[in-house]
Order: sequence, then structure tokens, then C-alpha cells
Amino acid sequence: MTDSDKKNSFRENFEAHLESPIPILSRLRNLIFGKETPDAYTQVSFYLGIVIWLIFLIWIILGYVVLTNTEWIEQEKGLDVHSLIESRGQALGFIGTDFQSSLITFYNIALITWTGIFIGLALQWRKRTYFIYFIWISGGVYLLSMWFLLGFSYWYNDTTTFDKIAFFLFIGHSSLHYYFLNREANGDSTNFFGIEEED
Repeated sequence: MTDSDKKNSFRENFEAHLESPIPILSRLRNLIFGKETPDAYTQVSFYLGIVIWLIFLIWIILGYVVLTNTEWIEQEKGLDVHSLIESRGQALGFIGTDFQSSLITFYNIALITWTGIFIGLALQWRKRTYFIYFIWISGGVYLLSMWFLLGFSYWYNDTTTFDKIAFFLFIGHSSLHYYFLNREANGDSTNFFGIEEED
């Protein structure tokens, strides 16, 4: 193969590499999650967490889009979104447009906290024991901001039972995974039921 053929082959491969998004996505995945695949239990924990994360993130984004585009929705669909939000706010003890403002603030905080939770999930995949702090702190800020900005009554009445179960399942299972991962990091042999006794 001549030098000219080598240069042409390299150029063709490089151009094909640039045209395809797969190498870029692969590098991004490796940057976030690392190159090593963890054990089966860590994978199950991560996938459970990522499903719950996606569900909450989608609801947060949809809620934020609706609240920030109420005029457009009213024009396009003829639905008086302002009145619906205001009447629900009054039922929860808010005055005027305070409820909508609090909801928008909450959704902004929620986007930040669920980004923190995603960082925790990425660290969980990499089996870093400090992943739990991202999940505990972000989850705690999410829940407390909902209670303080919107009231405990909003959380109790306006969030579904599924949301409550999914959130606490996520926090509880992440805590259980942290327990096993911490034991493993300390050199103890673990299984799902606890510490295996040495013979």
C-alpha cells in the first residue's frame, strides 16, 4: 500500500468517524459511566434508579413547560390554565398567582436536584461509595422544597401514591446498595442477605 493509499484510507475512515454519532456517544458514555461494567446487583440497582429518575424528570419537564407556556396553551387549546392553577392554589391556601410562582420555583429546584441524583446514579454505576450523598442530599432538597414551597398538603393530596412509593423505594434501595457497597469497600464478603461468615 502506497503512502497516497494510506492517506486516502485514513481520510475516509476519519470522515466516516465524524459522520457517525456512535463514537461520540460511546465516548460520552465512557466519560460518565466509565469503561468497566459493574456486578449484576449494581446494574439492577442502577437500572431501577434510572427508570425512576426518568419518570420524575419527564413529569418535572412537562410541568415546567405547561407552567411557562400557559398563554400559548390558552390560545391554541382554549383551556384556561391560569384559572385551573389559581383555583387549585386557593384550595391549598395560596393567594392569587402565588401558587404558580411557587410551582415554577419548585420545578427549577427539582431540575437541579434530579441532575444531582443523576450524578449519584453515575457514581453508583462506578461503585463509588459516596454516590449515596448525592442521592440523599438531592432527594432531601427535592422533598423539603416541595413541602416548604407548596405545602405538605400538596405533597399529600396532589402527588400520586405511585410517586410517593417510587421516591421512597428509590431512596431506600439506594441506601441498601450503599450498605452492601460500603461493606465490599471495607473488604467484607457480602451477599443480598448480609455479611457472609468466613469459615
